[in-house]
Amino acid sequence: MKTALLAVLLSALPANAVVVDRVAIAVGNKVVTESEIELRIRLTAYQNSEIPDLSLASRRQAASRLIDQKLIEREMEVGHYPNLPEVRAKELLMEYLTQSYDGDAAAMVIELTQYALLPGDIQEDLARQADLLTFLNLRFRPAVQVSDQEARKSFDEKATAAGTAQDEQTYGSLRASIERQLTTEKADKELDIWLEDQEKRTRIVFVEKELAADTKGSPAP
Repeated sequence: MKTALLAVLLSALPANAVVVDRVAIAVGNKVVTESEIELRIRLTAYQNSEIPDLSLASRRQAASRLIDQKLIEREMEVGHYPNLPEVRAKELLMEYLTQSYDGDAAAMVIELTQYALLPGDIQEDLARQADLLTFLNLRFRPAVQVSDQEARKSFDEKATAAGTAQDEQTYGSLRASIERQLTTEKADKELDIWLEDQEKRTRIVFVEKELAADTKGSPAP
């Protein structure tokens, strides 16, 4: 069954072709291209069931996300962080197909076509998200500590907001999940701080000058 589904998905992939792309932003030794920005916009629109917004504001927002992505990719390469194996990426696509379309590959392809997307675009995006999680877990989570006071405060605040009991037994049963959530939040904040620092340390040049207005870096001379 999985082989048949993969065949349907692969049949939606285009034949190899030469694509001429323009560099929009140089991020150190990496680049963000025009097509990557548009693809990021279409992926976001697809994920949110919205009409793709190709306005300048939307392109700037997508460019900012892609700058962060390039900084993380560079650090993963330098630090020799593991990337998701291709076989696992294909499995993620199959899992997504099952969860979102009940295994109906044709239905997914039809909807993707409305956004000018291909199954391979979804697979790459899922793999990218998995790589980000790996980076987050290996780089920032080990240094994060959650005190009992922080966990208890979070529990009390949520219990008060929900109007539920704040007894020790309930807290004990939820403590592990609360600590996981707080750890994730702290790791996310550490990632944001790291990205801000990397943006300051990295030469970011906007070849497409209009993208520079709301993002960090400098226009190309």
